[in-house]
Order: sequence, then C-alpha cells, then structure tokens
Amino acid sequence: MMKLTHYASKPTPKVSPDWKNLSISKRKKQITDFLENFYGKNANIKVHAVPENGQVVLVMQEGLPANQRGSYLLKLEKLIKENVDQGLTVWLEPVGDKSSLRKLRGLEIKTGE
Repeated sequence: MMKLTHYASKPTPKVSPDWKNLSISKRKKQITDFLENFYGKNANIKVHAVPENGQVVLVMQEGLPANQRGSYLLKLEKLIKENVDQGLTVWLEPVGDKSSLRKLRGLEIKTGE
C-alpha cells in the first residue's frame, strides 16, 4: 500500500480571486460549460451550487453505484482543478432516502432538504 503522508503537509490550494470575483451565474456557467465540453450536453451530472468558497455542489441525474462514485468524483475534481480553478472542491448534493422498505416501516430519514 502506498504511503500518502506527504500530502498531509501540503497547504490546501485557495480559490483564486478571479473565481471569487465572478457572479454566481458566471461561476455556474463556467462549471456547466466545462462539464458539457468534457462529458457532452447529456451529462449525468448537473451544477447545483457554486459559492465563492470553491465548494462546487453537483447533482447526479442518475444513480452511480457507491463503489464507482468516489473514484468518479475524484477524477472529476482533478479535471475541474486543472481546467477551471485549482482551489475548487467537488461535493455531491445528498438525495433523500429512496428505500420503499423503510417507508413501509414508518421510518423517515431527514437530509436537510
């Protein structure tokens, strides 16, 4: 197994002033354009929020298995950092509980929506 301790001492990249100075609509357009250029107009992923702190929140239109989701999002984040702004981080908007079995038992999971 590879040791990753050398990453812990590196400073976290900050969002550039260029990103912070963009309006919300321009930041959203920049990420949307990147996703469309890279994945095509029918991409499975849409932009939900783009605050100036660099936490880009995305929504997946169709589910992706948990064992594939992490590596997919890490690769996407790397591409966004390389092509848009080094200080950006990718977050996935949580979805509500879709389990019909839990709904039958009367359990309700709240996700802050």
